[in-house]
Amino acid sequence: MLPLRISPVNLILVVVAMAVILSDFNQGLLITVMGGLLLDFTSGLPDGLISISLLVAFLILHFIMNEILSREPNRFILFSAVLAASIIYFIAFLAVDKLFGFIGLASRLDIRYILVVQLPLTVLWNSIFAYPIFRYYLITQNLASKLPTNEQPIRSS
Repeated sequence: MLPLRISPVNLILVVVAMAVILSDFNQGLLITVMGGLLLDFTSGLPDGLISISLLVAFLILHFIMNEILSREPNRFILFSAVLAASIIYFIAFLAVDKLFGFIGLASRLDIRYILVVQLPLTVLWNSIFAYPIFRYYLITQNLASKLPTNEQPIRSS
């Protein structure tokens, strides 16, 4: 067992929540699908369970951020997005697992353990790790904006 019960941290979910705030739709969708596929391949769960859950969390959070809240990259929005993404992800995870049960691919999950133990620990650790990832993103964006570009202006004839 990892110290401090750090095992439920889901950094891909944090990156997906940040992609909703800081990226456009297509780039965020690509980050979500690639992260979901990587987690699907490394987990022992049925393929597609994590990818679909991440995709549902991304789409719902993207709708909320574009229609209800602002996409301003500040700490309150970041922590709210991580909290919402974690809760939406777990609800979608359990719902997709139930749907997979109809075709015989469901895993034997302890729903009470997931909601009472895993969800609070994931929210806690995702919130703790969200800020360093956010700062890293801002530092790299700041450095990238200072780099020269090789773009040539388009000439019209």
